[in-house]
Amino acid sequence: MVFTDLLFLFCFLPISVLLYKVAKNIKIQNILLVVFSLLFYAWGNPVHVILLILSILWNYFTALELNEQEDEKARKTILIVAIVVDLLLLGVYKYTGFVMNILHIQSSIQIALPVGLSFFTFSELSYLFDVYNNKSEPQRNLISYSLYVSFFGKISMGPIVSYHDMEAQLNDRTVSKAQFASGVVLYSKGLIKKVLFADQLSYVYSVLQNNQSVMGVWLLAICYMLQIYFDFSGYSNMAIGLSRFFGFDFAPNFEHPYTAISVQDFWRKWHISLSRWFRDYLYIPLGGNRVDQNTYIRNIFIVWFSTGLWHGANWTFIVWGIYYGCFLLLEKFFLKEKLEKLPTFISHIYTLFVVLIGWVFFMSPSLGSAFSVIGKMFGIGASAFFDNQAAFMFKSYLILFILAIIFSTKVYDNLQIFFYNQYKMKTVYTTWAVYIIMLIICIAFIVGGTYHSFLYFAF
Repeated sequence: MVFTDLLFLFCFLPISVLLYKVAKNIKIQNILLVVFSLLFYAWGNPVHVILLILSILWNYFTALELNEQEDEKARKTILIVAIVVDLLLLGVYKYTGFVMNILHIQSSIQIALPVGLSFFTFSELSYLFDVYNNKSEPQRNLISYSLYVSFFGKISMGPIVSYHDMEAQLNDRTVSKAQFASGVVLYSKGLIKKVLFADQLSYVYSVLQNNQSVMGVWLLAICYMLQIYFDFSGYSNMAIGLSRFFGFDFAPNFEHPYTAISVQDFWRKWHISLSRWFRDYLYIPLGGNRVDQNTYIRNIFIVWFSTGLWHGANWTFIVWGIYYGCFLLLEKFFLKEKLEKLPTFISHIYTLFVVLIGWVFFMSPSLGSAFSVIGKMFGIGASAFFDNQAAFMFKSYLILFILAIIFSTKVYDNLQIFFYNQYKMKTVYTTWAVYIIMLIICIAFIVGGTYHSFLYFAF
C-alpha cells in the first residue's frame, strides 16, 4: 500500500482535482469521480474491483426492488436476503480462516482481504436500511450510487457515511474557496499526524515488542495507544479533507477521544462514524435502552460483540468488544454517579487506564499474548522493573511522547483559536506557513522510506 499512497499523494490526487475543476457539470463530475475511485481501488488488486462492482450492482438493484414491492412481508424478505448476501461476502473474505481454525480444519488456501471491505459493506447496508425504513428514496442513478459506495475519500478506511447523510451531496454540491482551503488544512493535519507521529511511534513500538520489563511493556502499550490514534485520526482527517476538495462535507470521525472522562464519553469521540452505525442500525432496532434491564444488557453485548468481530477475525477483537460492553454496563448501573462526583482528573485517569488495557487486547496476536503483556505491566512474569533497552527508548523518544500526548488533546486547537482571536489574519498566514514547512518535512520522511501503511487497512 505504500506505493499506492505515494502515487495518490503526488500524482493521482492533483490530477483528479484538476480534471474535476475543469468539468462544471455535476453529472460529468460524478462520472469522473467514479472512474477515479475505481482506478484507485483497482491499483492495489485489480481483481477486487470486480468484487466491488458486483457488490454495488447487487445492492443498487435490491434497493429498487425494495421500493417497488408493496407487500411488507415481501419487503422484509428482500431485505433479509440482501443482508445475508452482503454479510456472507464479508464473512467469506474476512472470517473463513478464523472459522476453519475454530473447527480445526487444515487448509493451505489463503484468501486476501479486499481493502475497505468492512467499510463499504457497512455503507451499503446503511443504504438498504435507509430505503427499507423510508428514510431515503432509492438512488435511481447508478453513477450516483456507485459514487456513494466507491468514493476514494472514504472507501479504504472510512469514515462510514450513512446514505441519508450523503444523499443530498451526490447531486448538488459546490466547492467554495473557504471549503477547499479548510480541506487543504485538514488533509495536511492528517498527513502530519500520520508521518510525524504515528510512523515514529510505530518504530518505537516495533523495537519494544519483545521487551520483558515492566517499564518496557508500559511503554509498548502507551506507544500503541498513541500510534493508533494518530494513525487512524490522521487518515480520517486526510479523507475528510480531500473530500472537501470535491464538495463533500463529512462529519468528524474523532473528537479528541483521549480527553474523555468515562468509557461512554470515549466512544462518543472515537471512530464516531462506526459508533453511530451500530447505534442506528443495530442497537436502536434491537430496542436500544427503551427495554427492560435484561434485554438492555443483551443489546449491549450483541452490539459490542459485533463491534469487536467487525474489527477482525481473532478472539482478541471479540474479547476487546465484550470488555468495552462490560465497562459500559458497569458505568450504566454502578459507576455513573460515582464518576460524576469524582474530580475530572481522576475520572480522566480511570478512562485512560481502561482504554489502555483495551488496546493491549487489540494489538495482541492472541489472548495468551495479551494476558502476558497485562501481567508484565503489573510485574507478573516481567524480567525486571526496567532494562537498558526500555530506559534508552524512553530517553531517546521522550520529546516524541510528550508532543504526542499534547497533540492528542485540545491544546493545539485551543491555542490556534486563541491566537486567531488575538491576531486574526496574522495567525492565518502563520498557520499556513507552519503547515507548508511541516508538509515539506513529511515529504522528506516519506521519500526517506520511513512511511508505513495505515493500521486500519487491515480491517
